[in-house]
Amino acid sequence: MGRMSAGPFPVATVVTGAVLLGVLVVGVAAARAKGRWTLLATGILAILVVGIVLTAVAGGPDTEDPAVELAALYTITVPLVLAFVAGWLAAFGSWLRRFLVVAVATLLLAVFPYAAAGQATADAFLRGG
Repeated sequence: MGRMSAGPFPVATVVTGAVLLGVLVVGVAAARAKGRWTLLATGILAILVVGIVLTAVAGGPDTEDPAVELAALYTITVPLVLAFVAGWLAAFGSWLRRFLVVAVATLLLAVFPYAAAGQATADAFLRGG
């Protein structure tokens, strides 16, 4: 069984896939419920909080570089946010639209530049650049 890293946590690929599928289903449920806009915002906020807590609990990377710390945070939160929003968007429309939403989310998940995004965020907001 393959292993991958979810931020600072080494996790089996099957577990990672199951978690992302679960978050996708939660996104679909949120979109189908009353108050779906509130649930969308609440879900994204909850994922951000969980990502911050998991990054802090894991101790983060062994460096004081904020870009590396932000990349570790993005590694946990971006896949979860993508899965949740994809589920939310895929709750409505034709099967073709649902397939396209999940395909685009999968592509974004695969090509998202976590290290470069962490570096850009640190440069723009934390270093005054």
